[in-house]
Amino acid sequence: MDEAVTLLRARTRNHKLSVQLGTDILTSKTIILLKTDDEAGSWGLYKQRSDVALSFTDSTIAFLAKKHFISDIFSYDAHFGALGFHVLNRL
Repeated sequence: MDEAVTLLRARTRNHKLSVQLGTDILTSKTIILLKTDDEAGSWGLYKQRSDVALSFTDSTIAFLAKKHFISDIFSYDAHFGALGFHVLNRL
């Protein structure tokens, strides 16, 4: 949710639209938000993979995806492919 709302606001400069997207995500019956209580796992991945230009947010996404056996990630960041994920970048 963090990345989607931030990217939408940055690209459209429309706060209202980004709030609507966040609301839609939070109230969706088909989107499952994963929450982390294991910052150490995300931090470990971030420290370990200096070869991939990961933000800490992306490290958290990748860590949670691996933890929950998720292989497909919707992202415009191709570096998820270097981590072994199938990257989807269009709807």
